[in-house]
Amino acid sequence: MKFEMLRVTSDADAKRYRSDGHWRDKSIFERFRSAAQQFPEKKAIIDGEKIWLFSELLEAVENLAKNLLDAGISRGNVIGVQLPNCAELPMTHLALNRIGAYFLPLHDSYREHELVHLINKAGASAVICRAMYRGFDYVGMYEGIRSEAPTLEKIIAISAEKGPAVDFEDLLKPSKRPSSDLEALMSKPDEVGTIMLSSGTTSLPKISVFTNNNILCLMDRFADAIQLTDNDVAAALAPMGTGATGYVFPILPPLINGATAVILESWTGPTSAIDLILKHRCTYATAIPTQKTLMVPELEKHSPNEFSFFRCFNNAGAPLPVEVARKLEQLTGCRVASFYGASDGGIPSMGRIDDREDKRHSTVGKILAGTELQLQGPDGKPVPQGEPGEICWRGPDKSFGYLNDLEAARAVFSEENFYKSGDIGEVDADGYLRVVGRVKDMILRGGRNISPRLIEELLIAHPAVVEVAVTAMPHTTLGEQACAFVVLGDGQTLSFEEAIAFLKKAKIPVWQLPERLEVIPEIPKNSGGKMDKKSLMEFITKKLQQEAKTIA
Repeated sequence: MKFEMLRVTSDADAKRYRSDGHWRDKSIFERFRSAAQQFPEKKAIIDGEKIWLFSELLEAVENLAKNLLDAGISRGNVIGVQLPNCAELPMTHLALNRIGAYFLPLHDSYREHELVHLINKAGASAVICRAMYRGFDYVGMYEGIRSEAPTLEKIIAISAEKGPAVDFEDLLKPSKRPSSDLEALMSKPDEVGTIMLSSGTTSLPKISVFTNNNILCLMDRFADAIQLTDNDVAAALAPMGTGATGYVFPILPPLINGATAVILESWTGPTSAIDLILKHRCTYATAIPTQKTLMVPELEKHSPNEFSFFRCFNNAGAPLPVEVARKLEQLTGCRVASFYGASDGGIPSMGRIDDREDKRHSTVGKILAGTELQLQGPDGKPVPQGEPGEICWRGPDKSFGYLNDLEAARAVFSEENFYKSGDIGEVDADGYLRVVGRVKDMILRGGRNISPRLIEELLIAHPAVVEVAVTAMPHTTLGEQACAFVVLGDGQTLSFEEAIAFLKKAKIPVWQLPERLEVIPEIPKNSGGKMDKKSLMEFITKKLQQEAKTIA
């Protein structure tokens, strides 16, 4: 099976990244093993009632790596891992990194359509899954797609009964194979260390490839931004299954630094997340903006004194409204640190917990050392200083493009190795980046651009609104108009007139005001937790068509 990816770092840049200390030439497993040897009796992972000490987790990873080899998993193989939030997910990642095999994360919501695409694109030779989860038969599903995924040779399942799947628990048993057999196989610093999946908002998910050096650079930058120590306890609240926000911030950094990761198996509402933070006295948490927004009303029922240990709530995956960031800090006493980047591009900027309040709330942090960032115009050239433009960057933590999809990778990486984000941003005089919209999300109303994010940040401040998304809707003469979709709090009401009156107080131009309000029970999300604005646009387009037919 081919294994192609762009080489988007020049030899000169690689040399500079090493000399400047961004690349430390270690594998993920080596960093984890060093932490486990330094802190053997510390808690590494808390997963429900199960606690894994570092020494226990290291032993499990070693056993799993050896038994995977005995089961026919070889160096260079791609292994799909479709698990919900659980300790077995990072355990498997570390074991595969130990033997030079590649961890392909698969969200537990993916079904045949996405899985056949991803398995075939990566040439995955095996999958690891739950035999059953929430009443769904994963083993049966994989058995059913074998004919469509010819590289898939082996199914390994947690709690597998007699049948076609290998029992995962058997692979955790002690092996007679010496650990010395694994040393030569271990993933090298410039080989694939981790894989993240794009959210697939407009197409099937893409497979983004990071080397050990790239991903560990990102982890070290994160640790520095939130001042991570081995005394920290991280709350993993977001989905881990795509290998992105919910995994690389609350799981990997603790495991390579001797801290503790506490896993929320499933988000059942804001109370479940708050209870987990309080029970385990978590010092920081990672969640997507939607989760944070939903937590605010529940946090108002608590006293900030209850969260004296909670010092940082980091945000990634999508922009966090300023009002939500402000409320989270007021209600818990923590600092909100927002990061900006992409699962296929890396992280060019990070907010720090010691940044000024206005920078924490209104920007996504300062441009990171070693990262070259440009704001480009439609012609691909840098815009004049002070003007907004498409955010493009290259640096020591970016991905190496999409696995086995060079055409798609070349579409987002320039010939100069800059990643083209599709986001519009501006950089202030202090070097802080602010994201102001999406190139494709901008609403073109009668020749004028409307920024959905501007309206979203204003409307989320309304006391009745829990969540908001603004999209384009078609108009026969103006081309597009703005439609605001809102989720309201329990017992709350909001009319279109009330919403417009609220927005007018912010003194925005009349032509930027939304021209329709839709109250909906929830904002649709993709598997990565981001707003699915495409489905909202399709919804309002169909509704307008139906209304037009009714009038006719």
